[in-house]
Amino acid sequence: MKLIEKALRTAFSCHNKQKRKGNGAPYIVHILDVAGLLLSEPLVSENVIIAGILHDTLEDTSYTAEQLKDDFGSDILELVLSATEPDKDSTTSKEQKRLTWKQRKQHTLDICQTATNDQLLVSLADKLSNLKSIKDDLIIMGDAIWSYFNAPKTDIYWYFKEFGNITGQRIGNTRLFVLYDKLLKEVFPNKVGKNA
Repeated sequence: MKLIEKALRTAFSCHNKQKRKGNGAPYIVHILDVAGLLLSEPLVSENVIIAGILHDTLEDTSYTAEQLKDDFGSDILELVLSATEPDKDSTTSKEQKRLTWKQRKQHTLDICQTATNDQLLVSLADKLSNLKSIKDDLIIMGDAIWSYFNAPKTDIYWYFKEFGNITGQRIGNTRLFVLYDKLLKEVFPNKVGKNA
Protein backbone atom coordinates (compact mmCIF):
# COMPACT_ATOMS: atom_id res chain seq x y z
CA MET A 1 0.00 0.00 0.00
CA LYS A 2 2.94 2.34 0.57
CA LEU A 3 3.84 2.29 -3.13
CA ILE A 4 0.23 3.15 -4.05
CA GLU A 5 0.40 6.11 -1.66
CA LYS A 6 3.71 7.17 -3.22
CA ALA A 7 2.17 6.90 -6.70
CA LEU A 8 -0.75 9.07 -5.63
CA ARG A 9 1.60 11.71 -4.23
CA THR A 10 3.60 11.61 -7.47
CA ALA A 11 0.46 11.95 -9.60
CA PHE A 12 -0.85 14.84 -7.51
CA SER A 13 2.49 16.60 -7.89
CA CYS A 14 2.86 15.89 -11.63
CA HIS A 15 -0.70 16.81 -12.61
CA ASN A 16 -0.90 19.84 -10.32
CA LYS A 17 -2.83 22.68 -12.03
CA GLN A 18 -3.79 20.54 -15.06
CA LYS A 19 -7.47 20.53 -16.06
CA ARG A 20 -9.72 18.10 -17.92
CA LYS A 21 -11.17 18.88 -21.34
CA GLY A 22 -14.69 20.21 -21.34
CA ASN A 23 -15.60 20.53 -17.69
CA GLY A 24 -12.28 21.96 -16.51
CA ALA A 25 -12.15 19.69 -13.45
CA PRO A 26 -8.74 19.14 -11.88
CA TYR A 27 -6.95 16.44 -13.87
CA ILE A 28 -6.37 14.38 -10.75
CA VAL A 29 -10.10 13.51 -10.82
CA HIS A 30 -9.37 11.29 -13.85
CA ILE A 31 -6.37 9.69 -12.14
CA LEU A 32 -8.40 8.90 -9.03
CA ASP A 33 -11.20 7.47 -11.18
CA VAL A 34 -8.77 5.18 -13.01
CA ALA A 35 -7.34 4.05 -9.65
CA GLY A 36 -10.83 3.38 -8.30
CA LEU A 37 -11.79 1.37 -11.37
CA LEU A 38 -8.68 -0.79 -11.09
CA LEU A 39 -9.19 -1.28 -7.36
CA SER A 40 -12.73 -2.52 -8.10
CA GLU A 41 -11.48 -5.19 -10.54
CA PRO A 42 -11.05 -8.51 -8.69
CA LEU A 43 -7.50 -9.88 -8.37
CA VAL A 44 -5.78 -6.90 -9.98
CA SER A 45 -2.16 -6.51 -8.87
CA GLU A 46 -0.70 -3.57 -6.98
CA ASN A 47 1.59 -2.87 -9.97
CA VAL A 48 -1.42 -2.45 -12.25
CA ILE A 49 -3.06 -0.03 -9.81
CA ILE A 50 0.15 1.99 -9.56
CA ALA A 51 0.54 2.06 -13.34
CA GLY A 52 -3.05 3.25 -13.62
CA ILE A 53 -2.31 6.10 -11.24
CA LEU A 54 0.81 7.05 -13.22
CA HIS A 55 -0.49 6.26 -16.72
CA ASP A 56 -0.50 9.87 -17.95
CA THR A 57 2.64 11.13 -16.24
CA LEU A 58 5.02 10.42 -19.13
CA GLU A 59 2.55 11.62 -21.74
CA ASP A 60 1.29 14.82 -20.14
CA THR A 61 3.92 16.01 -17.63
CA SER A 62 7.66 16.59 -17.34
CA TYR A 63 8.08 13.38 -15.29
CA THR A 64 10.49 11.14 -17.21
CA ALA A 65 10.73 7.41 -17.82
CA GLU A 66 14.02 7.41 -15.94
CA GLN A 67 12.39 9.03 -12.90
CA LEU A 68 9.49 6.59 -13.01
CA LYS A 69 11.85 3.61 -13.21
CA ASP A 70 13.93 4.92 -10.31
CA ASP A 71 10.84 5.62 -8.21
CA PHE A 72 8.72 2.54 -9.03
CA GLY A 73 10.79 -0.03 -10.94
CA SER A 74 10.98 -1.37 -14.47
CA ASP A 75 7.80 -3.50 -14.29
CA ILE A 76 5.62 -0.48 -13.54
CA LEU A 77 7.49 1.58 -16.13
CA GLU A 78 6.65 -1.04 -18.79
CA LEU A 79 2.98 -0.94 -17.81
CA VAL A 80 2.92 2.87 -18.04
CA LEU A 81 4.80 2.89 -21.37
CA SER A 82 2.17 0.54 -22.84
CA ALA A 83 -0.47 3.20 -22.12
CA THR A 84 1.64 6.13 -23.37
CA GLU A 85 1.05 7.51 -26.85
CA PRO A 86 4.10 8.20 -29.02
CA ASP A 87 5.17 11.73 -29.99
CA LYS A 88 2.96 13.33 -27.38
CA ASP A 89 4.13 15.16 -24.33
CA SER A 90 3.42 18.34 -22.44
CA THR A 91 5.20 20.44 -25.11
CA THR A 92 3.23 19.13 -28.11
CA SER A 93 1.10 21.88 -29.64
CA LYS A 94 -2.65 21.49 -30.20
CA GLU A 95 -2.06 21.67 -33.96
CA GLN A 96 0.49 18.85 -33.80
CA LYS A 97 -1.91 16.77 -31.74
CA ARG A 98 -4.64 17.25 -34.35
CA LEU A 99 -2.36 16.31 -37.22
CA THR A 100 -1.32 13.04 -35.62
CA TRP A 101 -4.47 12.10 -33.69
CA LYS A 102 -5.47 9.08 -35.78
CA GLN A 103 -1.88 7.87 -36.09
CA ARG A 104 -1.45 8.01 -32.31
CA LYS A 105 -4.72 6.18 -31.74
CA GLN A 106 -3.84 3.52 -34.31
CA HIS A 107 -0.51 3.04 -32.53
CA THR A 108 -2.41 2.45 -29.26
CA LEU A 109 -4.67 -0.08 -30.98
CA ASP A 110 -1.66 -1.85 -32.47
CA ILE A 111 0.01 -2.05 -29.04
CA CYS A 112 -3.18 -3.54 -27.58
CA GLN A 113 -3.03 -6.44 -30.06
CA THR A 114 0.02 -7.88 -28.31
CA ALA A 115 -0.28 -6.31 -24.85
CA THR A 116 -0.39 -8.39 -21.71
CA ASN A 117 -3.63 -8.63 -19.76
CA ASP A 118 -2.20 -6.28 -17.13
CA GLN A 119 -1.30 -3.72 -19.80
CA LEU A 120 -4.79 -3.99 -21.24
CA LEU A 121 -6.36 -3.45 -17.82
CA VAL A 122 -4.46 -0.16 -17.38
CA SER A 123 -5.58 1.07 -20.80
CA LEU A 124 -9.13 -0.19 -20.28
CA ALA A 125 -9.50 1.68 -16.97
CA ASP A 126 -8.22 4.84 -18.68
CA LYS A 127 -10.64 4.55 -21.60
CA LEU A 128 -13.56 3.66 -19.31
CA SER A 129 -12.86 6.75 -17.20
CA ASN A 130 -12.73 8.86 -20.38
CA LEU A 131 -16.08 7.46 -21.54
CA LYS A 132 -17.59 8.23 -18.13
CA SER A 133 -16.37 11.82 -18.44
CA ILE A 134 -17.81 12.16 -21.93
CA LYS A 135 -21.16 10.83 -20.75
CA ASP A 136 -21.26 13.30 -17.85
CA ASP A 137 -20.23 16.19 -20.10
CA LEU A 138 -22.90 15.26 -22.67
CA ILE A 139 -25.50 15.62 -19.91
CA ILE A 140 -24.15 19.02 -18.87
CA MET A 141 -22.93 20.48 -22.17
CA GLY A 142 -24.66 18.49 -24.88
CA ASP A 143 -22.94 18.04 -28.23
CA ALA A 144 -20.69 21.05 -27.57
CA ILE A 145 -18.39 18.58 -25.78
CA TRP A 146 -17.16 17.23 -29.13
CA SER A 147 -15.53 20.57 -29.96
CA TYR A 148 -12.97 19.97 -27.19
CA PHE A 149 -11.48 16.96 -28.97
CA ASN A 150 -8.70 16.87 -31.57
CA ALA A 151 -10.83 14.74 -33.90
CA PRO A 152 -14.43 14.57 -35.13
CA LYS A 153 -17.02 12.54 -33.25
CA THR A 154 -16.98 9.78 -35.91
CA ASP A 155 -13.25 9.25 -35.40
CA ILE A 156 -13.64 9.26 -31.63
CA TYR A 157 -16.32 6.59 -31.94
CA TRP A 158 -14.08 4.58 -34.29
CA TYR A 159 -11.30 4.61 -31.72
CA PHE A 160 -13.44 3.63 -28.72
CA LYS A 161 -15.19 0.93 -30.76
CA GLU A 162 -11.96 -0.59 -32.10
CA PHE A 163 -10.42 -0.47 -28.64
CA GLY A 164 -13.48 -2.30 -27.32
CA ASN A 165 -13.26 -4.93 -30.07
CA ILE A 166 -9.64 -5.69 -29.20
CA THR A 167 -10.02 -5.70 -25.42
CA GLY A 168 -13.28 -7.64 -25.61
CA GLN A 169 -11.53 -10.49 -27.38
CA ARG A 170 -8.74 -10.57 -24.82
CA ILE A 171 -10.26 -9.60 -21.45
CA GLY A 172 -13.99 -9.49 -22.19
CA ASN A 173 -14.80 -11.40 -19.01
CA THR A 174 -13.58 -8.60 -16.74
CA ARG A 175 -15.81 -6.26 -14.78
CA LEU A 176 -14.16 -3.27 -16.46
CA PHE A 177 -14.87 -4.51 -19.96
CA VAL A 178 -18.55 -5.20 -19.23
CA LEU A 179 -18.89 -1.62 -17.94
CA TYR A 180 -16.95 -0.25 -20.93
CA ASP A 181 -19.10 -2.08 -23.48
CA LYS A 182 -22.34 -0.87 -21.88
CA LEU A 183 -21.11 2.71 -21.58
CA LEU A 184 -19.90 2.82 -25.19
CA LYS A 185 -23.47 2.05 -26.33
CA GLU A 186 -24.83 4.80 -24.07
CA VAL A 187 -22.38 7.47 -25.25
CA PHE A 188 -22.74 6.58 -28.94
CA PRO A 189 -26.32 5.17 -29.16
CA ASN A 190 -26.77 5.93 -32.86
CA LYS A 191 -23.50 4.25 -33.81
CA VAL A 192 -24.13 0.83 -32.30
CA GLY A 193 -23.98 -1.82 -34.98
CA LYS A 194 -22.76 0.61 -37.64
CA ASN A 195 -19.30 0.98 -39.10
CA ALA A 196 -17.83 4.37 -38.34
